[in-house]
Amino acid sequence: MSFTRLKVLFILMKLKLAITLVIVLSVSCSRKTFQNEDYAYYKREMEKYKRQSTNKEASPEKTVNITKKPPVKKYLTAEEKKKFAQLLGVDEESIRNEKLYAAIKEWLGTPYDWGGESKNGVDCSAYVQAIYRKVYGNELPRTSVQQFYFDTDSHFKNQKYLKEGDLVFFRLRNEDRVVSHVGIYLQNGKFTGSNSPRGVEIVDINDPYWQDKYVASARLLNMN
Repeated sequence: MSFTRLKVLFILMKLKLAITLVIVLSVSCSRKTFQNEDYAYYKREMEKYKRQSTNKEASPEKTVNITKKPPVKKYLTAEEKKKFAQLLGVDEESIRNEKLYAAIKEWLGTPYDWGGESKNGVDCSAYVQAIYRKVYGNELPRTSVQQFYFDTDSHFKNQKYLKEGDLVFFRLRNEDRVVSHVGIYLQNGKFTGSNSPRGVEIVDINDPYWQDKYVASARLLNMN
């Protein structure tokens, strides 16, 4: 083998050795880099977890306040509710506005007294005024005529549109006044009023006597 050929082989071996050394060093550096990156990642995650745990322990637990609905106030006993249902000819479930019927109960049987305003004697408009004040918080004028003209936009004639709480007006005598009597409509064709001579009672608006005297109705309450 010639000297030149040996020299070439020697150079090739050195080159191969150099390439191998470069590859080994590259792999070693890469592993070290990956290891360093993994360590840094896990270190960051651990620190993040520790901060979250510390904040959770430091912050007080939130309390949820549950507001309980107040119980529905009862104004009537079961027996009283049953009595009103019988007077009106309806089911007991229809007696929903117990406050209204409890107020009526306080006045039932009070004698009629023209100009009267107390439980010793009361006229129709004073009775209506007292019920509206106590039940609905509305202040009506004193007389039936004043109540009739209180809100003329609320007037209607057809009795099929009557709802609980509507005012019903009548002309009891042949006179110049457009109305002379007032009551409060309840349900099922019944209304309450202080009627002469019997006093405060619940009567049927479909009775021929009341039908003959009926003038109009008025809805002064904000009802749909």
